[in-house]
Amino acid sequence: MFDDFIEFARRIRRSEGFKNALTTPARLSLHAMQRLNRGYFVIEIRASSGFFSVMQIVLCILLYCDENRLTPVVSARGGSYGDAQGKIDWLAECFEKLAPSTAPVAVCRRLRTSVASDLGDLGFRRYESGLELERASTLFLSHYRPTASIREEVDRIRRRLGIGASTLGVHFRGTDKKFEAHMIERDTLCRTVERTLADEPHLTNIFVSSDEQAFLDFFLNWNFAVPVNVAPATLLATGEKPVHFSGHPGLAIGREALVASLLLSNCGYLIKTPSYLSAWSKIFNPSLRVKLVAPPRENAFWFPDSQIWTEQIKRGIDLANPGIRIENSDSLFKENGRPA
Repeated sequence: MFDDFIEFARRIRRSEGFKNALTTPARLSLHAMQRLNRGYFVIEIRASSGFFSVMQIVLCILLYCDENRLTPVVSARGGSYGDAQGKIDWLAECFEKLAPSTAPVAVCRRLRTSVASDLGDLGFRRYESGLELERASTLFLSHYRPTASIREEVDRIRRRLGIGASTLGVHFRGTDKKFEAHMIERDTLCRTVERTLADEPHLTNIFVSSDEQAFLDFFLNWNFAVPVNVAPATLLATGEKPVHFSGHPGLAIGREALVASLLLSNCGYLIKTPSYLSAWSKIFNPSLRVKLVAPPRENAFWFPDSQIWTEQIKRGIDLANPGIRIENSDSLFKENGRPA
C-alpha cells in the first residue's frame, strides 16, 4: 500500500502537468520581460541535453515567433556543447542566420535576454505535438543554414565517400536510448538493410553512423553485398553514457553530430532507429526517404520521429519489408540555405 503511494507520487512528480505547475511563475516572468522587447523574442538557451534536443527548442521558438510576428534572437551557451564559462554562442558556431535582426544598434542594446533550459521554461511543449515535418523544415531552413566551414566539411566527406542518391544511410542510436525507444537487435537491423538493398537495386553503397562502437564493429563484420563506409566520427559514447555526457569537448561533439546528420540527409534512403540526430536529417532534407525500424516509447514520443513513425504506419509500411517505394530525392544545401 505504502509502496503504491510512493510510486503514484513519483509518477505525479515526473508528469508534465506537475513540471508545468512548478515552472509557471518563472515562465510568466520570462514572457512579461520579453513583451518589453517590443517585437523581439530574445532567448539564451543553456541546456545540458543533446544537440538536436536543443535544436528542438530553437525550432519551437521559431514557430512561436512566426505565429506571433516576432523577430527571434536566439543563442545557445554553456551546457554540453559550449565552454564552461558560457562565453561562446555555440549555436552561432554551427549555424549562420539567414534572417538576421535588423534592429538599430541602440535598440539591440536595450533588448532583454531571457535564459531557458528546456521547452518547459518557455511553455512551448504544446508546439511539439503540433509540429509537421514540412513546416518545420521550411521554417528552420528559412532562418538558419550550417556555417560555411561545416558545409565544406560535409561536401568533402560526401564526395570522398561517394554519398548520394545511390547510398543507403543507416543510423543506429545506442547507449541510453533504450529508455526512450523500443530497440531492435543488431542482426535484425542488418537483415532489414539486406532486404532493402535487394528491393532497391539502385542503392550501391552504405553509409553507417552510430554512437556505439560495438554496433559499428558488428555491422562491419556483416557480409553485405555492397561497400560500407563509416561516418568519420572520432568522439563516441563511453559505455552506456551518451556522447554528450562522455567528457568530450562540447564544441567538437556538437560539430560531429551536425556533420553526421547532414551526411545522412544526403543519402538516397535512410534506415534508422529513433534518434533526434537522424530524425533531423529529414528536417534538413524533407524529401529524404526514411524508414524508422522501431517506434519511440510512449513517454518519449517526440517530434520528428513521432511524425515519421505515424506517417509510416498510415502508409501501412511493413517492418519486415522496408523496401517500399516513397518519393525520391536528392538534397544538398545550396548557397541560399534551402535544400536542392
